[in-house]
Amino acid sequence: MSNNKKNKPNKAGFPPESAIYTGQSNLEESVVTIVQYNDVFYDEKILRGLECTPSTTDKVTWYDVRGLKNIPTIEHIGETFDVHPLAIEDVLNTTQRPKWEDYQNGIFVIIRALRCDQHTDEFIAEQVSFYLGKDILLTFQEDADDLFIAVRERLKRGQGKIRLKGVDFLMYALFDCIVDDYISVLDKLEYEIQAIETEILTNFTPSVRNRIYKQKRQLTEIRRYILPLKDVISRFSREEGEFVKHDSQVYIRDLYDHVVRVYETVENQRDMVNNLTDLFNSEETHQANHVVKVLTIVSAIFIPLTFIVGVYGTNFEFLPELHYKNAYFWMWAIMILLAGAQLVYFRWKKWL
Repeated sequence: MSNNKKNKPNKAGFPPESAIYTGQSNLEESVVTIVQYNDVFYDEKILRGLECTPSTTDKVTWYDVRGLKNIPTIEHIGETFDVHPLAIEDVLNTTQRPKWEDYQNGIFVIIRALRCDQHTDEFIAEQVSFYLGKDILLTFQEDADDLFIAVRERLKRGQGKIRLKGVDFLMYALFDCIVDDYISVLDKLEYEIQAIETEILTNFTPSVRNRIYKQKRQLTEIRRYILPLKDVISRFSREEGEFVKHDSQVYIRDLYDHVVRVYETVENQRDMVNNLTDLFNSEETHQANHVVKVLTIVSAIFIPLTFIVGVYGTNFEFLPELHYKNAYFWMWAIMILLAGAQLVYFRWKKWL
């Protein structure tokens, strides 16, 4: 089952643009990392306190904030980079539906990231917010775990084209990283679905029903995240202007194709889980039928035996066989032969 660390917002009575954190992260302080780079330069450092200042260099600047509980830090970042107060409100409201908003001086995006917990093997959903301005990108992560460590490593090593491109390409690379995490989660779910199918066919136990329902719940939740993500990436692929350059569009369209394939994978896995439910019900019915068949065969064997002992268990005074010296043993021999003959017949008919 997923752990998406969300709570119902408690904002009743507050006016719009109120900065109120609605998540459940235990990270008290916000960790702000600034990354600056171009094709020949790279620098990364962690800022202390309210050190964020507008960039005046010709480099791409990326501010990454992990931890949203420290509201003054988030508000300071918003004021420093002229982020609309409604966008800051949405950053702190971790129950937001993924969205794309155009503002006068930037683009604001909210999506859901998905990753597997290494300790529990459960998947965790986390809201991630982006603010794309001119040569600057702000990202807001709720938890301390860095979702974008793979992109950081590529930037440090100068791998790929990120260092050669603008800030819009950086945003594309971060989106691509999140989509890759979706694929990793779905790969784990597919492995679990195949394991459940094997267990049903080879070692059927009624407890497997709970695992099937767990997969259903997880896929339903993932589908709830991937549908709006598909809409956001679709909007990103059509965006072109001051903040998204033309030469990035081919990569973004390719990313949209990946998201479509992720969505199709979710739908296919939902069909697989539904088939597992049918397979489980079929196997359960087969098991029940097998039990009924065995009980029926046992009953069929004992019916003539019950008839014999019933006849000789009556209270009539004159039963000729009762006076035979070996009558008791003959009765047992006949019953054993009769039961054996029935078993041979059932085996010949392939009922056993």
